[in-house]
Amino acid sequence: MNHQQVKEIVEKSIHDSHNYNFIVTMANGDKKRMRMFISVDGWVCEFKKRSRTKGRCISCEELWDSVEPVKKDSDKVRVCKRNTKSIIKYLTASGFWPDILANMTKLQELSDEDLRYLCECEYDEHNSFMQEHGIDHISPDMFYSLYSKRGIITINWGRGHDWIKRGWMNALGEKRPYHMRWTVSYDNSVEFNPDGNRAWYSEEYRGCGNGHYYLLLDEKHAAFREDD
Repeated sequence: MNHQQVKEIVEKSIHDSHNYNFIVTMANGDKKRMRMFISVDGWVCEFKKRSRTKGRCISCEELWDSVEPVKKDSDKVRVCKRNTKSIIKYLTASGFWPDILANMTKLQELSDEDLRYLCECEYDEHNSFMQEHGIDHISPDMFYSLYSKRGIITINWGRGHDWIKRGWMNALGEKRPYHMRWTVSYDNSVEFNPDGNRAWYSEEYRGCGNGHYYLLLDEKHAAFREDD
Protein backbone atom coordinates (compact mmCIF):
# COMPACT_ATOMS: atom_id res chain seq x y z
CA MET A 1 0.00 0.00 0.00
CA ASN A 2 1.05 3.59 -0.42
CA HIS A 3 0.58 6.52 1.94
CA GLN A 4 -2.43 7.95 0.11
CA GLN A 5 -4.31 4.65 0.24
CA VAL A 6 -3.75 4.32 3.97
CA LYS A 7 -4.66 7.97 4.54
CA GLU A 8 -7.99 7.60 2.75
CA ILE A 9 -8.95 4.58 4.88
CA VAL A 10 -7.96 6.27 8.14
CA GLU A 11 -9.69 9.55 7.26
CA LYS A 12 -12.91 7.79 6.30
CA SER A 13 -12.99 5.72 9.51
CA ILE A 14 -12.42 8.79 11.69
CA HIS A 15 -14.94 10.90 9.78
CA ASP A 16 -17.70 8.29 9.56
CA SER A 17 -17.50 6.65 12.99
CA HIS A 18 -14.80 8.41 15.06
CA ASN A 19 -12.91 5.10 14.98
CA TYR A 20 -9.13 5.38 15.37
CA ASN A 21 -8.46 1.65 15.76
CA PHE A 22 -7.21 -0.46 12.86
CA ILE A 23 -5.95 -3.93 12.03
CA VAL A 24 -2.88 -3.75 9.77
CA THR A 25 -1.95 -6.85 7.78
CA MET A 26 1.71 -6.95 6.74
CA ALA A 27 2.93 -8.26 3.43
CA ASN A 28 4.22 -11.40 5.21
CA GLY A 29 0.77 -12.08 6.71
CA ASP A 30 1.42 -10.81 10.22
CA LYS A 31 -1.32 -8.69 11.78
CA LYS A 32 -0.97 -5.74 14.12
CA ARG A 33 -3.53 -3.58 15.89
CA MET A 34 -2.77 0.15 15.66
CA ARG A 35 -4.37 3.42 16.74
CA MET A 36 -3.90 5.94 13.95
CA PHE A 37 -4.81 9.53 13.17
CA ILE A 38 -4.09 12.21 10.57
CA SER A 39 -1.74 15.01 11.62
CA VAL A 40 -2.44 18.68 10.93
CA ASP A 41 0.09 18.39 8.07
CA GLY A 42 -1.84 15.51 6.51
CA TRP A 43 0.41 12.61 7.54
CA VAL A 44 -0.79 9.25 8.79
CA CYS A 45 0.42 8.86 12.37
CA GLU A 46 0.25 6.25 15.12
CA PHE A 47 -0.70 7.27 18.65
CA LYS A 48 1.89 6.70 21.34
CA LYS A 49 0.96 4.05 23.88
CA ARG A 50 -1.60 5.34 26.40
CA SER A 51 -1.76 8.75 24.66
CA ARG A 52 -4.73 10.37 22.94
CA THR A 53 -2.90 13.46 21.71
CA LYS A 54 0.65 12.47 20.74
CA GLY A 55 2.12 10.13 18.16
CA ARG A 56 4.62 9.62 15.38
CA CYS A 57 4.41 9.68 11.60
CA ILE A 58 4.29 6.32 9.83
CA SER A 59 6.64 5.67 6.93
CA CYS A 60 6.46 1.92 6.29
CA GLU A 61 3.13 1.62 4.46
CA GLU A 62 4.86 -0.17 1.58
CA LEU A 63 5.23 -3.17 3.90
CA TRP A 64 1.46 -3.30 4.52
CA ASP A 65 -0.96 -5.46 2.60
CA SER A 66 -4.19 -4.05 4.04
CA VAL A 67 -5.63 -1.72 6.69
CA GLU A 68 -9.10 -2.34 8.13
CA PRO A 69 -10.95 -0.39 10.84
CA VAL A 70 -11.70 -2.44 13.93
CA LYS A 71 -15.41 -3.08 13.90
CA LYS A 72 -17.27 -1.70 16.87
CA ASP A 73 -20.31 -3.34 18.38
CA SER A 74 -22.90 -0.75 17.33
CA ASP A 75 -25.92 -2.60 18.76
CA LYS A 76 -26.67 -0.53 21.84
CA VAL A 77 -29.12 -3.08 23.24
CA ARG A 78 -26.60 -5.92 23.03
CA VAL A 79 -23.86 -3.81 24.67
CA CYS A 80 -26.28 -2.65 27.38
CA LYS A 81 -27.35 -6.22 28.19
CA ARG A 82 -23.74 -7.38 28.30
CA ASN A 83 -22.69 -4.62 30.71
CA THR A 84 -25.80 -5.10 32.85
CA LYS A 85 -25.06 -8.81 33.09
CA SER A 86 -21.50 -8.05 34.22
CA ILE A 87 -22.72 -5.58 36.86
CA ILE A 88 -25.13 -8.19 38.22
CA LYS A 89 -22.32 -10.76 38.34
CA TYR A 90 -19.92 -8.47 40.22
CA LEU A 91 -22.53 -7.22 42.69
CA THR A 92 -23.79 -10.73 43.40
CA ALA A 93 -20.28 -11.90 44.21
CA SER A 94 -19.30 -8.86 46.33
CA GLY A 95 -22.56 -8.15 48.15
CA PHE A 96 -22.19 -4.43 47.39
CA TRP A 97 -25.21 -2.21 46.66
CA PRO A 98 -28.09 -4.69 47.14
CA ASP A 99 -30.58 -2.03 46.00
CA ILE A 100 -28.64 -1.41 42.78
CA LEU A 101 -28.41 -5.18 42.21
CA ALA A 102 -32.18 -5.54 42.53
CA ASN A 103 -32.80 -2.75 40.03
CA MET A 104 -30.18 -3.96 37.57
CA THR A 105 -31.88 -7.36 37.67
CA LYS A 106 -35.19 -5.68 36.76
CA LEU A 107 -33.43 -3.82 33.94
CA GLN A 108 -31.95 -7.07 32.61
CA GLU A 109 -35.46 -8.57 32.45
CA LEU A 110 -36.77 -5.85 30.10
CA SER A 111 -37.40 -6.72 26.47
CA ASP A 112 -35.05 -5.65 23.70
CA GLU A 113 -37.78 -3.30 22.49
CA ASP A 114 -37.96 -1.59 25.89
CA LEU A 115 -34.17 -1.26 26.10
CA ARG A 116 -34.03 0.22 22.61
CA TYR A 117 -36.66 2.76 23.65
CA LEU A 118 -34.54 3.72 26.68
CA CYS A 119 -31.50 4.13 24.44
CA GLU A 120 -33.33 6.69 22.32
CA CYS A 121 -35.74 8.50 24.66
CA GLU A 122 -35.35 11.87 26.39
CA TYR A 123 -34.56 12.36 30.10
CA ASP A 124 -38.18 12.91 31.15
CA GLU A 125 -39.34 9.89 29.19
CA HIS A 126 -36.59 7.80 30.75
CA ASN A 127 -37.60 8.77 34.27
CA SER A 128 -41.29 8.09 33.58
CA PHE A 129 -40.49 4.67 32.10
CA MET A 130 -38.34 3.69 35.06
CA GLN A 131 -41.01 4.79 37.52
CA GLU A 132 -43.71 2.83 35.68
CA HIS A 133 -41.56 -0.32 35.76
CA GLY A 134 -40.50 0.04 39.40
CA ILE A 135 -36.83 0.61 38.60
CA ASP A 136 -34.98 3.01 40.89
CA HIS A 137 -31.42 4.37 41.24
CA ILE A 138 -30.58 4.10 37.51
CA SER A 139 -30.39 7.66 36.19
CA PRO A 140 -30.41 8.49 32.46
CA ASP A 141 -26.64 9.15 32.56
CA MET A 142 -25.96 5.84 34.30
CA PHE A 143 -28.15 3.99 31.79
CA TYR A 144 -26.55 5.68 28.78
CA SER A 145 -23.13 4.60 30.06
CA LEU A 146 -24.25 0.96 29.91
CA TYR A 147 -23.99 0.96 26.13
CA SER A 148 -20.68 2.82 26.03
CA LYS A 149 -17.09 2.07 27.04
CA ARG A 150 -17.68 4.12 30.21
CA GLY A 151 -20.11 1.54 31.55
CA ILE A 152 -17.61 -0.46 33.60
CA ILE A 153 -14.03 0.50 34.42
CA THR A 154 -11.38 -0.70 36.86
CA ILE A 155 -9.71 1.32 39.61
CA ASN A 156 -6.58 3.08 38.39
CA TRP A 157 -4.11 2.72 41.26
CA GLY A 158 -1.16 4.03 39.25
CA ARG A 159 2.38 3.40 40.44
CA GLY A 160 3.65 3.61 43.99
CA HIS A 161 0.25 3.24 45.63
CA ASP A 162 0.36 -0.44 46.58
CA TRP A 163 0.05 0.51 50.25
CA ILE A 164 -3.28 2.22 49.53
CA LYS A 165 -4.50 -0.83 47.63
CA ARG A 166 -3.50 -3.11 50.53
CA GLY A 167 -5.33 -0.87 53.00
CA TRP A 168 -8.37 -0.94 50.74
CA MET A 169 -8.39 -4.73 50.47
CA ASN A 170 -7.89 -5.11 54.24
CA ALA A 171 -10.77 -2.73 54.97
CA LEU A 172 -13.09 -4.66 52.67
CA GLY A 173 -12.06 -7.95 54.26
CA GLU A 174 -12.62 -6.58 57.76
CA LYS A 175 -15.85 -4.75 56.85
CA ARG A 176 -14.67 -1.42 58.26
CA PRO A 177 -15.01 2.11 56.82
CA TYR A 178 -12.23 3.27 54.53
CA HIS A 179 -11.51 6.41 52.53
CA MET A 180 -8.31 7.32 50.73
CA ARG A 181 -7.18 9.70 47.98
CA TRP A 182 -4.18 9.54 45.63
CA THR A 183 -3.12 11.21 42.40
CA VAL A 184 -2.40 9.63 39.03
CA SER A 185 -3.62 11.56 35.98
CA TYR A 186 -6.66 12.48 38.10
CA ASP A 187 -7.16 12.97 41.83
CA ASN A 188 -8.57 9.51 42.55
CA SER A 189 -10.37 8.25 45.63
CA VAL A 190 -12.06 5.13 47.00
CA GLU A 191 -14.52 4.93 49.86
CA PHE A 192 -16.24 2.03 51.60
CA ASN A 193 -19.14 2.22 54.03
CA PRO A 194 -20.03 -1.14 55.57
CA ASP A 195 -23.44 0.27 56.49
CA GLY A 196 -25.40 -1.05 53.53
CA ASN A 197 -22.26 -2.42 51.84
CA ARG A 198 -21.73 0.69 49.73
CA ALA A 199 -18.53 1.75 47.96
CA TRP A 200 -17.55 4.58 45.66
CA TYR A 201 -14.72 5.49 43.28
CA SER A 202 -14.00 8.90 41.77
CA GLU A 203 -11.59 10.46 39.28
CA GLU A 204 -11.54 14.23 39.73
CA TYR A 205 -9.63 16.79 37.70
CA ARG A 206 -6.53 17.76 39.65
CA GLY A 207 -7.23 20.32 42.32
CA CYS A 208 -10.71 20.92 40.94
CA GLY A 209 -13.18 18.83 42.93
CA ASN A 210 -15.15 17.97 39.79
CA GLY A 211 -14.84 14.90 37.61
CA HIS A 212 -16.18 11.39 37.08
CA TYR A 213 -18.00 9.42 39.77
CA TYR A 214 -18.62 5.69 39.98
CA LEU A 215 -20.26 3.05 42.15
CA LEU A 216 -17.84 0.27 43.03
CA LEU A 217 -19.16 -3.17 42.14
CA ASP A 218 -16.44 -5.11 43.97
CA GLU A 219 -12.84 -4.54 45.02
CA LYS A 220 -11.78 -3.28 41.56
CA HIS A 221 -14.69 -2.88 39.10
CA ALA A 222 -16.76 0.31 39.01
CA ALA A 223 -19.93 1.37 37.18
CA PHE A 224 -20.32 4.94 35.95
CA ARG A 225 -22.71 7.05 38.02
CA GLU A 226 -22.36 10.68 36.96
CA ASP A 227 -20.11 13.54 35.89
CA ASP A 228 -19.94 16.72 37.91
